[in-house]
Amino acid sequence: MNAYRHLLCSVLLASPLFSSFATAAEPGCKYVEVARLPLRYAGIGLDITTEGSINGTAATMIVDTGSFQTLLTRTATERRKLALRNTGESAYGIGGNAWIYQTRVDEFSIGPAKSGRTWLRVLTEFGTRPHYEALVGAPFLLQSDLEISLATKELKFFRPKNCGDHFLGYWDQNAVVLPFDKHMHAAANPHFTVVVNGVKLDAIIDSGASTSFVTLNAARRAGLALDAPELVRAGEATGVGTRKVARWRTTFKRFEIGDEVVHNAEVGVLDYEGTAEVLLGADFLRAHRVLFAMSQEKIYLSYIGGEPFGQRHTLEPWIQAEAEAGNADAQMALATYYMAGKLVPRDPALAAQWAEKAARAGNAEANILTGHKLLLESKYGEAVTRLRAGLDKLPTHHAAALDLYLARVRSGQAELARTELADARLANRDNEWPAPITDFYLGKLNAAQVLAAAAKDAKLSRDRSCQTVQAMGQWHSAHGDQAALPALAEQRTSLGCLNAAAGLPRPQSPQPPPQGRVSAGAGGALQ
Repeated sequence: MNAYRHLLCSVLLASPLFSSFATAAEPGCKYVEVARLPLRYAGIGLDITTEGSINGTAATMIVDTGSFQTLLTRTATERRKLALRNTGESAYGIGGNAWIYQTRVDEFSIGPAKSGRTWLRVLTEFGTRPHYEALVGAPFLLQSDLEISLATKELKFFRPKNCGDHFLGYWDQNAVVLPFDKHMHAAANPHFTVVVNGVKLDAIIDSGASTSFVTLNAARRAGLALDAPELVRAGEATGVGTRKVARWRTTFKRFEIGDEVVHNAEVGVLDYEGTAEVLLGADFLRAHRVLFAMSQEKIYLSYIGGEPFGQRHTLEPWIQAEAEAGNADAQMALATYYMAGKLVPRDPALAAQWAEKAARAGNAEANILTGHKLLLESKYGEAVTRLRAGLDKLPTHHAAALDLYLARVRSGQAELARTELADARLANRDNEWPAPITDFYLGKLNAAQVLAAAAKDAKLSRDRSCQTVQAMGQWHSAHGDQAALPALAEQRTSLGCLNAAAGLPRPQSPQPPPQGRVSAGAGGALQ
């Protein structure tokens, strides 16, 4: 289980020296760059990621200094059909407790760091389905000195030689220097002190958090009142575990990070208590160049421009820039914004344009979304191509598997349609909705049984019943059984279903990018 924790060690020992320099203060000090990883914004939340591989196939991995460990997600294991077994351990995060599983892989790599056959931990429960296949956690990232530069989209790993306690902020002689704090909780991610409205708070840098936040109790200590006019409810935040927690945004008059002072700092507030009171997230990293000098137990950072904190309640320029530069995930993010009218005026036509660009560039959600549209337009061959491409990357998108089945049947590929859907059903181990509809399509449930399953949850009964009747109609129509459709239409009317022509249930359709994703280990722990 410890193999991946030491992947970087082999790189540090074996890599050629990419670059080195002597500090002005002490010519004998050489700060040697030993490895470098490219970064990109990926997923609907535009998380900070790098590329690796699992069993020889490419894998998107979130760079998460807030995570207590390097872990796989179910997205990775289901895509590769890897068996899981429970470790008896659990992780505690913002969404509560989540079981930790393990699986055996033949190969695992993060950039140039490679491991052979080994066991890896797997985390399966998140507040939102992860697009990424692994979390690269603090124990791996912080084995050596680590620089994070989002301006150049890269991680750099360093090894100091004869540097002692000398200044290591080689890019800026005026860089802020923050000493690590001793902390009661053993953690690979160092803690340090920030000052908010004159109150000292315990902080970490969490590259896996989409935005920065202060815990509610800490915010109260810093003078925040829940009835303050500057406190705005901003939805909910998610992370490890299935629960969601309340999230606000507010403005603190003074936010000090060492010698850097941010006036009127707009920061998130979460109703959550972890091992740190302040998490400085990806928004903070976009405006700063940061070096974790683990060899000295210090953090060096410099402000490089832009908003020091960004809570994503407006369309931030970097997202637009990423989309225009060809980032398919940023293009899909814009599509969801324009579809929902979130951060921008609602514009379905512009949303469709961005979704089409994203699909052509390989975004899985965009392929699924446009594949669904093509199915409704009776363009079955094109729908199959898009849906198959999306499901290859997102095998747990169960509604898309139903769409693919219908497109295959209407394309004259009924046998392949059934085989693919049966495989998708096996992957739905937790029987997540719309599992009963899938079972109906496969002939495992009859009409009465699938409708009974739809009605089980009182809160969701009406919506699921409408989805089920509509899906049954789609199945009968695809198989040429037009005689069943009038009765199903009457049933939709009696249920009061709306938008009956909208097609299959879309429980996993793209939503506006999450504004409050919190990393796997944000104040959480292995239990």
